Amino acid sequence: MKNKFLVLIHPRYWPTWLGLGILYLLTKLPYRLQLIFGKNLGRVSYYFLNRFRRVAEINLKLCFPELPNSERKNLLKKQFQSLGMGLIESAMAWWMPDHRLDSLVHVKGLEHLQEAIARKRGVLILSGHFTSLDICGRLFSSIFPMHVVYREQKNQIIDKLLKQHRHLKWMQTIHRHAIRQIIKTLKQNKAIWYAADQDYGPTHSLFPPFFNIPTATISTPSRFASQTGAQVVTLFYYRLPKGKGYQITIGPILENFAQGDNYQDTLRFNQLLEQAIRAYPEQYLWIHRRFKTRPEGSPYLY
Repeated sequence: MKNKFLVLIHPRYWPTWLGLGILYLLTKLPYRLQLIFGKNLGRVSYYFLNRFRRVAEINLKLCFPELPNSERKNLLKKQFQSLGMGLIESAMAWWMPDHRLDSLVHVKGLEHLQEAIARKRGVLILSGHFTSLDICGRLFSSIFPMHVVYREQKNQIIDKLLKQHRHLKWMQTIHRHAIRQIIKTLKQNKAIWYAADQDYGPTHSLFPPFFNIPTATISTPSRFASQTGAQVVTLFYYRLPKGKGYQITIGPILENFAQGDNYQDTLRFNQLLEQAIRAYPEQYLWIHRRFKTRPEGSPYLY
């Protein structure tokens, strides 16, 4: 325990502690002022986060080739503004009290999730990584308790913070490699949030199109649903304009999912995710190297 404490106070983490302290203080501001601060933080970071800007620029060019260069550049700038707001929203999720947040959530399709739970076979909630992930996770889990599959963060302080606050305030966390725990939780008729839109490499991945690009898409959700009989729904979420809060939308139960054709399952998810992204494209997490893993013989894109 002492050694772990010494690691967390190591000088290399001092900037992290300073940043978290500033974020905590910002949560004392009115909600709309926090968003304005985050938006301007994103505007500034656009000029300094070169690696992330390059990845996002490549992704947008691949996914929106029909847009003029000027429109794609504008979308890229909006992406960084959304990232800045997302950082501030994470702090809101960690430290703001319920009474300041509860009025911000707007939910559609909750009846689909209730119907899935009523079938008593567990529910796998497929979703993706949008910039308002943390705040929407907290807001929604206060309405409908759920577990979340996560991957560890390289920064130990951030990893510890995320696990503590997600576990204590919104939901139970399950490591993405804890396969037995995931299956057990589904068999107990509980809901698990699972983001299937990241590149986890070629193992257990297929290459259905995503924005017309063959994209490594993990087939693990199909295996979980097949082994447990869990019902599968989608959940997508957005930051509404003009500080009006957050829209969370649950889709109907995906009938005939996990019936033996994993390719069709991954294709179906990619199509639904793409449709959700097109509604607010600047809010998707474009700084992730989504097309890193390529089909055999295809060129590297980054």
